[in-house]
Amino acid sequence: MQVQTEEERLPRAIILQPNDGCLTFARALVRRGVEVHALTNREYRYVIASRGVQGRVLPEPLDDSDAWLESLTALADPGGVVFSGSDAATEWLTQHRDELPETLRTFESGDGAHMALMDKARLYRLATAVGVRVPAVDHVRTRRELSELLPEMTFPRVIKASLGHVAKLRAGFGTVLVKSRKDLIERGAALLEHDIDFLVTDLVRGRESRLEAAVTVRDEDGSYPLEYGRRKIRQWPLDFGVGSLNQSASVPGTHEIARRLLDHAGYQGVSSTETKRDARTGELFLIEVNVRIPANFGLADACGVDGSWRLYATLAGIPLGPQPAQVNGRKCMIPLREARAAWRRVRRHDTRASSVVRSWLGTRDFGVLSVRDPMPTVSLIRHQLVKMLVRRGRQTWSTARMR
Repeated sequence: MQVQTEEERLPRAIILQPNDGCLTFARALVRRGVEVHALTNREYRYVIASRGVQGRVLPEPLDDSDAWLESLTALADPGGVVFSGSDAATEWLTQHRDELPETLRTFESGDGAHMALMDKARLYRLATAVGVRVPAVDHVRTRRELSELLPEMTFPRVIKASLGHVAKLRAGFGTVLVKSRKDLIERGAALLEHDIDFLVTDLVRGRESRLEAAVTVRDEDGSYPLEYGRRKIRQWPLDFGVGSLNQSASVPGTHEIARRLLDHAGYQGVSSTETKRDARTGELFLIEVNVRIPANFGLADACGVDGSWRLYATLAGIPLGPQPAQVNGRKCMIPLREARAAWRRVRRHDTRASSVVRSWLGTRDFGVLSVRDPMPTVSLIRHQLVKMLVRRGRQTWSTARMR
């Protein structure tokens, strides 16, 4: 491998709270000679077991912001480019950008563009203002507002916390299907107890295969160095989860929606704009915009558009030529989620095991699973075994105490 001089050295890449897609991103950068660091939570600690990736495990930014600031400051010399793999990391960066050393480059800033798209209440207002179709929605901020909704409410409905990552950490869920007034009251009360506002929306009918997304990188000059489309095949959890098996596809309507929203917001960075086509009407509805590296970002390389390098190069200020053409029909998988999703679909008789196996054909990226880089898989298995043993130990202890 050719040794680079100081002048030729590529900027260090720092990934905050990486997900499965970030692991593919990190591997691709390591192969290009980029020094990669990851500041991760305990769930994704297996990312730092990847060959060539350095890093450490940190607490949640909501719980210990100082640890994040200290760790990033320590990586600021000689500089680097910072990428977010979670909503919590994105929010933290927008809040603390001015405190970070200038040698660190981020897409996130204090201009509000990231939060305007991440906060679902603000996003739906913005979408309505620019003519993007959203499900019928009510914004609930108080118990009184919740009570006033109940007499006219029909079901099923969907509850979406405005800031899903905060709700998941504090209340245990971010988006959930409710099928009765009792469900709505209980879930709504759980969020309001933590001062978390939320939306109650219509359910856009249809399975997860009707969900599609435009994944883009928008630069500060308004150009799009990266654009590709995908459709979900399965997700976990089944109702509102992360795509466990995704396929590259042409999604012109969703690309048009993404550009309209991102241009209006003056957004800079990587994002995934997700929509759903209603099974009854065929209309396309905005679902959400993720303003971070998506968990299925492995598709960015699997479908031939060289997504990992184009994302890195945009923030690093490295010139890029035209994007390679997207190859449709290629797939990426998040194995642990896919195993759960496929098993549940088969058990519910929604599909057959043979159909599941056929759906895996064409998969080019398997997330954590890699023959060339096996240690993340070893780390993940070890972590899952420890969790299982701890859970069984607690159950045994609880049973013994009851006796």
